[in-house]
Amino acid sequence: MTEAVAEPRLVFQIYIRAAPEKVWQAITETEFRRQYFFGSTIESDFRPGSPLRSLSPDGELWGDDIILECEPPHLLSHTWRSLWDLEAIDEPASRVTWRVEPQTGGVCKLTVIHDQLEASPATARGVSGGWAFIISGLKSVLETGEPLAAMPS
Repeated sequence: MTEAVAEPRLVFQIYIRAAPEKVWQAITETEFRRQYFFGSTIESDFRPGSPLRSLSPDGELWGDDIILECEPPHLLSHTWRSLWDLEAIDEPASRVTWRVEPQTGGVCKLTVIHDQLEASPATARGVSGGWAFIISGLKSVLETGEPLAAMPS
């Protein structure tokens, strides 16, 4: 499921039994996101150049980013700054790209690439374990309707 490509580029792929539109909803709508992304919310109109804000369950600003590309329901690319992490807060933005590719039999391949991490080592360390859990949680919510339990230590 997880493939860490030579740093500083992280690549994660998973197959999900769901239509591309459902996977897209899970990526871009708060009600889905809360179930697999540590209870966080997401705010954006998803137009290139628009803000993308992520808030903790308590309303703390976790991400204040920019939409780079958006082609529903197949491609979303945005900047990423780890504002919740004091070690990473002053690092330059990196980039996250979500690619949803329909497959045969009602399955989609989801690829998440987190790159441009060269000048952001604390961010790279902070997200390397979390992405696998987030993507697995997204799959679980879409296929079973149930989120995963707490992230393993």
